[in-house]
Amino acid sequence: MIASGSGGGFWASLSLARIEVDGVPHLLLVATDTSEQRELTERLRYQAAHDGLTELPNRREFEHRLQQALASRAGHAAARPFALLYIDLDQFKLINDLSGHMAGDQLLVQLVHVIRQHLRGGDLLARLGGDEFGLLAFDVDAAQAQVLAEDVRRRIEGVMFAWHGRTYTVSASIGMVLVDREGCTLKDLLAWADSACYQAKEAGRNRVWAYREDDDTTRRHSEMEWANRLRLALEQDRLLLDYQEVVPLASAGEGRTHIELLLRLRDEEGGVVLPGAFLPAAERYGLMPAVDRWVIRTALANFARLHPQGAELGTCSINLSGASIEDDDLADFILATIQAHAVPARRVCLEITETVAVRNLLKVVRVIERLRAAGCRIALDDFGAGMSSFGYLKNLPVDVIKIDGSFVRDLGTDPMSRAIVNAVVQIGHPRGLRVVAEWVADDHILAVLRELGVDYGQGFALHRPERVLFQRAP
Repeated sequence: MIASGSGGGFWASLSLARIEVDGVPHLLLVATDTSEQRELTERLRYQAAHDGLTELPNRREFEHRLQQALASRAGHAAARPFALLYIDLDQFKLINDLSGHMAGDQLLVQLVHVIRQHLRGGDLLARLGGDEFGLLAFDVDAAQAQVLAEDVRRRIEGVMFAWHGRTYTVSASIGMVLVDREGCTLKDLLAWADSACYQAKEAGRNRVWAYREDDDTTRRHSEMEWANRLRLALEQDRLLLDYQEVVPLASAGEGRTHIELLLRLRDEEGGVVLPGAFLPAAERYGLMPAVDRWVIRTALANFARLHPQGAELGTCSINLSGASIEDDDLADFILATIQAHAVPARRVCLEITETVAVRNLLKVVRVIERLRAAGCRIALDDFGAGMSSFGYLKNLPVDVIKIDGSFVRDLGTDPMSRAIVNAVVQIGHPRGLRVVAEWVADDHILAVLRELGVDYGQGFALHRPERVLFQRAP
């Protein structure tokens, strides 16, 4: 900075050159005022590191500071521990839904003001996402970190937020990790803090949960890894579809084939991963709507290239998760995609599990009535797994019942399973419903199903899943 004649100063870029004037050597100094450029650069640097709404450091800056804190501990066994707090507001979406995003923004500003008033000097509060915050508390032991986290939780809980005649109370779930040893990485700490925060929510919300390396947190960590891998697989288009034929059990079969699509994932090394490995993580971390929409969009865009029967395929069944059913735009999306790819709606069968139907009966009925009115077929999957199957069946406008595989698997040895399968047939047929048995594993089960009058079977004894045609290697 250069002092000006007025007593102030300005930032300048200087260049110095040797020159001669009338044979006498001189030094020429050229100063260019760069104050405005420097101010703009500083402003951009600040904006890149801070959240525009709350003016807190953003996730990028928080992770940078956390990495610095870890580096300062390296090689210093006697260094004082510090704590990482992951703060997630409970039911924040409700406020946005009821009063709008402007209300949500004002609430966040108010909460940040309350929290910052009571932080110690040197602690770092940052906004990591929409309603997620991080706090680095330095020079604390486990007991002190717990006290600090509880104080933050209580202060958030104490906020009464009023907006246009409505008053809201707020709470937060806080995951806490004490950094008291070497060897932790930035990725480890963020994953552990997120895991602890999820545990706080699972335990009832509005509480602090300290990370512990027990079986449950290990499982949560694994699910977080799968959630991240699944997000990447969606971005890189590495999801796969297999089909399994649903075979008529009557002696005179139909001319057209019916299939169910089954999801797979191609991992980073090219191996194929079955859904049991990644779907639990997708369900827990809210990825199922994106996965379901990928399946719907991909299947309908390639309908004639799913199976050797091509466009003459009878029906293609697609599974819908509970999270997708709760999406108000689901029916619109399905019907628009059907129309965009000119697939006859009667060729599309949407499968909903019984437990999803029971959980939100009224909403499920509204969704499937719209889809059936357009010509789609609806299958009630895993039938028998719920508590009151026969009682509410009359209220569900479905076309197909798929008997839960646990009853089919034991059909040859368990009289109760045989009685349940027979009851499903006797109740389904008078209502005009087709009955499908899953997990058909051998010829003996197949014979019993035919004897009981089950319409279709699905399982390894009838057809093993195959990759859809358009995803096969040339």
